[in-house]
Amino acid sequence: MTDPSTDPLTGPATGPVPVVIDCDPGVDDAVALLLALASPHLDVRGVTTVAGNVSLTDVNRNAAHVLDLAGAPADLPLVPGLAGPIARTRRIRDEPMHGAGGLGGLLPASPPRPLTPGHAVDWLAEQALRSPGELTLVAIGPLSNVAAVLARHPEAGPAFREIVVMGGAAFAQGNVTPAAEFNFHADPEAARYVLESGLPVRIVGLDVTRAALYPLEAAEHLASLPGTAGTAGGLLREYARRYLDRFGVPAVPVHDALAVAAVSDPELLGWEEGSASVECSGELTRGALVADLRTPDRARNVRVARTVDADGFSAHLTEGITRYAAGPDHTA
Repeated sequence: MTDPSTDPLTGPATGPVPVVIDCDPGVDDAVALLLALASPHLDVRGVTTVAGNVSLTDVNRNAAHVLDLAGAPADLPLVPGLAGPIARTRRIRDEPMHGAGGLGGLLPASPPRPLTPGHAVDWLAEQALRSPGELTLVAIGPLSNVAAVLARHPEAGPAFREIVVMGGAAFAQGNVTPAAEFNFHADPEAARYVLESGLPVRIVGLDVTRAALYPLEAAEHLASLPGTAGTAGGLLREYARRYLDRFGVPAVPVHDALAVAAVSDPELLGWEEGSASVECSGELTRGALVADLRTPDRARNVRVARTVDADGFSAHLTEGITRYAAGPDHTA
């Protein structure tokens, strides 16, 4: 599936990995963005948005506030994308886990930075073609934008180094239905299109994100720190408290941050190759990730995260957010 000389997991490291992040903030998306922007191992070239946890209007506002919170350069692109799925209409989820407006009402009411003119689908294609073989696309929302890039700009898909997806529940129950995880359930046609594209795809699903819970105690520590680190900690603390109230567990899965960590520190996760697709028509299984990690007759088209160093991920996340307490250059 992958040329070993260019394999993101085994190929030579030549410096920070160039990434673009397609997201739908949401608390875990916000934390993932902050983690990526603080990482010395990632070179964030831009951010695109897609409707998901909340409406596109709210997602755009939230992403802009998070970039401001991170002290991201004013010229870092923030490009709006699709306001819904590629094939069917859907209702934005009524999900209390993320709180008011998608970020628990914890970010400022002041106007955020302006959006970059243009559309995410065209911008993503332009970036891939500008640096063929270099750019990793980290997709941590519904895959509507990504599928549209591959459909509208077929020459751009092979120019990505890889696509890292937070989505699916290959061997676990979903979080929207028993079969389906939210991002894949929100736009299963898009998810299926991306997985069956023939491009290098890694999947970080609920199988591992639920095995790498971030402790409420650690979130409370971050919330006690000054400045941006404390604000990020406050987001995590309230997220973890809602999870505790709902599930009785004093820790929370930070799904999208683990997908970012899959790029900044791939050794945190153990991977298996397999054949995978997404169910689009089942009455009870729409949005389900169907993965076969045996030796199937079908070609192996994905790598699925199967194991995770939970303590290592918690330390990675704490270290990343703590960097903001050191000042505007994010160095300790």
